[in-house]
Amino acid sequence: MTGIALWIMLGMLLPIFAITALTPVMTRKTEAFGVTIPEQEKSQPFIAGHIKRYMLTCLGLGLVIIVGLYLLLQQDLKETVLVWSYTASIFIYALLTFVAYYTSHRAIKSWKQQQPWYNEQLSVQRVVVQTNFHQTPFVISIAWYIPHLLIVALTMAFSLIRYDDFPDMLPMQYGFDGEVTRAVEKSIPAVLMLSFVALAVVIVFLFVHYSIVKAKQVIESHDPEGSLERNRLFRYAWSVYCAIAGFLVTLLMCLMQLSTLEQWDPNRITVVALVVVGLLIIGAITLSLKLGQGGSRIVLKERKNETMVHVADHDKHWKAGLFYWNPNDPAIFVEKRFGVGWSLNYGNPRSWLVLLALLVLIAIPAFLDK
Repeated sequence: MTGIALWIMLGMLLPIFAITALTPVMTRKTEAFGVTIPEQEKSQPFIAGHIKRYMLTCLGLGLVIIVGLYLLLQQDLKETVLVWSYTASIFIYALLTFVAYYTSHRAIKSWKQQQPWYNEQLSVQRVVVQTNFHQTPFVISIAWYIPHLLIVALTMAFSLIRYDDFPDMLPMQYGFDGEVTRAVEKSIPAVLMLSFVALAVVIVFLFVHYSIVKAKQVIESHDPEGSLERNRLFRYAWSVYCAIAGFLVTLLMCLMQLSTLEQWDPNRITVVALVVVGLLIIGAITLSLKLGQGGSRIVLKERKNETMVHVADHDKHWKAGLFYWNPNDPAIFVEKRFGVGWSLNYGNPRSWLVLLALLVLIAIPAFLDK
């Protein structure tokens, strides 16, 4: 493996390890490892100790994997062996960090039930909803996605107009050394394949935009009005990020198609891809650390007449603190309890239809590649 390819593969792991380790910091202050707690309790030594232990575990495992892969990837092994080793390392890291997470989740859940405030919280909790939340604009207009569709349409049109000028064999895959490892005969589906991928990307980002709009609101008991305002800012910022990210990824897919058809230097498009991925990762990490989950890290001006409202924690509906299952909740999209972003209410049958639709959308380009 070339030195550049080696460092690229190792460098791509760094943001994964960093985001995983920083997840407890980005989570709401009223939640710890998927368990609802009073905000002031998160700084308690017991919970703070679990957060520190989890972060050190994630960073330590990441360091071991990077060193191990560095030594392995320098060996003169088959490319398929290297790819499978790389993939297996990511899987092992995900598995071990989940074990670390779940250990803390169980410990904090047990600890919570022994606290003097636990029974009091259960006896007075209630569901609180602000009916005018969705009446105030809190995401950008869907019109922001028009340029994405225009780029795809123009790329398709250009590719069809130039169809006869393209080579009879189209490169589809390159090795670490930049040489073509797989090519297919020229055909309409093959020429337009990456355009269809780009179109699928646009649809996925539109789906994310829709989920941001429809996601269930979360109200923090210590500052109901403030938490709703922070949540509005949080959703707006992420809707802007998604529109920009979707544009960059769509543009990258279209450039990759033109690069394949026009036989540009693959190293140049690789550099462009790395720049795009780097920008997206930096943007996501920056937003996550700056805003926190649901806008929990946003500092607003002091608010007067704040009231304390005991809201339902729904711990029983969160399986392992990661998967929300509540058949009685009509919401499809809910905020994650561990991390930043949104998840599905798996107890709602419509959520499974959403998952099926996404799987079909992802599978279509794969069939076109056959």
